[in-house]
Amino acid sequence: MLEFLLYLFAFLFFTSIGFLIFYRLFRDKMLMARRIELFRVEHVENRQIVKEDHLKTKSFYVRLVKPFFINIRQSAVGKLPTHKMAQIEKKLQAAGHPFGMNAGDFILMQMLLPPILFLLFTLVFISSEADTMKIMLLAGFVALFAYSYTNYYLAAKSKQRTKVIDKAMPDFFDMLNVSIEAGMGLDGALKKVCHQMDTPLSKEFLSALEDMKLGKSRKQAFIELRDRVPSDFFKSVMSSLIQADQMGIGISKVLRTQTQRIRDKQRFNAKEQAMKAPVKMLIPMVLFIFPTLFIVLIGPVIINLITQFL
Repeated sequence: MLEFLLYLFAFLFFTSIGFLIFYRLFRDKMLMARRIELFRVEHVENRQIVKEDHLKTKSFYVRLVKPFFINIRQSAVGKLPTHKMAQIEKKLQAAGHPFGMNAGDFILMQMLLPPILFLLFTLVFISSEADTMKIMLLAGFVALFAYSYTNYYLAAKSKQRTKVIDKAMPDFFDMLNVSIEAGMGLDGALKKVCHQMDTPLSKEFLSALEDMKLGKSRKQAFIELRDRVPSDFFKSVMSSLIQADQMGIGISKVLRTQTQRIRDKQRFNAKEQAMKAPVKMLIPMVLFIFPTLFIVLIGPVIINLITQFL
């Protein structure tokens, strides 16, 4: 138990040293944020008087727990570079914002999850008879795995969502083409098709339509939509739509051509995966099926030989 306390104190000591270094590096930004905050105090106090009556009727989580985590997130995320936040936000957009997280929530989870798992794993498995160093080393691997898994999970969700978008594109653009040929405008057809199909692709186009309502041009909204979705098929279709919209080419013809191209590409990928299947099947056959067959066929012969010699 004494060794565990020593390791715990050492962990807390080095954590404090790291926090002091972190504070030293970002002290100027923190002072600037405090000065700006002074100009907002009066406005916040006026709003606080109005909110006091509402807070009395809210739960303990809304009144205390949620503001506590919000303050931690703001203090931790506010010190990160802007380009780092933009990169994480772009990855979250590609993954569809799992669990409703934004960039601040994801960074806060990456900061808190490894030390929490480290402490929990250490407290659960440590004992007076166990090797403390091995437990601490294993807890460190658990914390490192938790930190790495967050990035892996985000990349896996992005890849899975991209596959769903690629699969939904032919039907989506076919319905969009039919609506345009029936006489609807592009924006109206997009809105109609998005409400009829509940897919990630529909949500992305609805987001682009909302951007156009807020004042963005169609070209800018489509460019941002193209950059949000990490799919080569989708980027190709959106580039064609942007060019057709700028040059005055018929959208219906472009959509029909691009949809046929997507279907041909998907058919080619399916054939490619089917041709790779026999090669991939060799690994489980050699490792699992062939040894079992050898045991069933040759096993009785070996047993008879051993019995006769004995």
